[in-house]
Amino acid sequence: MWHSSPEGFYENQDPVQADMNLRGKFFTDADGCISFRSVKPAGYPIPIDGPTGDLLRAQGRHNMRPAHLHFLACKEGFKTLISQLYVQDDKFIDSDVQFGVTRHLIGNYVRHENEKAPAADVKGPWYSLEHVFVLERGQPKLPRPPITGKARGERPKIPHLA
Repeated sequence: MWHSSPEGFYENQDPVQADMNLRGKFFTDADGCISFRSVKPAGYPIPIDGPTGDLLRAQGRHNMRPAHLHFLACKEGFKTLISQLYVQDDKFIDSDVQFGVTRHLIGNYVRHENEKAPAADVKGPWYSLEHVFVLERGQPKLPRPPITGKARGERPKIPHLA
């Protein structure tokens, strides 16, 4: 699971965030459930330098992604599932630059105003989210990382608009 910060940056785009911030590897319980705590992600612009920007400008489209959480689920005997859950009140939910939003992938992020949070150190309003992913029987296959050949410790340069 991974996502952007509330400011709209992934950790590899933001020198202030620690390596692997807002990323996690979880194992389900016997019923296939996981639970974790994080911050609510923010939407962000995709880079518009080069051909991608030229195409978006020619189409008169913006370059924004709505806020979302990424998930990769893998289990022996099932096909690997890679998906996203979008924040329902993001202003770009209906016009995602990558056309990734479908009705089933819009999460129900429930805001809790006066209810006690599941963690004692959470003060003020908080959100909860529940979602059921269904895996299809088959062979699991993890994707290869898209960035290879980097020197150990060197981070890829990812352009980002302010």
